[in-house]
Amino acid sequence: MPIANSHLQKRPGPRAGWRTAALIYTIGGVVCILASAVVPDSEVGMLVAIAGGLPWSLSLLTLGLSPGVATTALLLLAGSWAVNAALLWWLALRRPKPMALQERREPSHPA
Repeated sequence: MPIANSHLQKRPGPRAGWRTAALIYTIGGVVCILASAVVPDSEVGMLVAIAGGLPWSLSLLTLGLSPGVATTALLLLAGSWAVNAALLWWLALRRPKPMALQERREPSHPA
């Protein structure tokens, strides 16, 4: 038998999916950037780091092939992952609008 106040039961928050995505992306970014720093000769690791940092990692196209550019490229990749992770965390942690909360609490049709 359903409870009359079933909308008051505990459910995962509306942002649980965003929080999970942000956490996975952040951990993945840290692993990719550290792996690229430790093993810089790995082409696959670098491609994964570049793909995960899109669209910001496209700034790598502006770099020349001069000596010392690897450190700058790694900083650009770390920055691109950080920007994307910050955007995901912002989506995960922002509060819903008060009107959206009120609409969820009130049934849309009389029972």
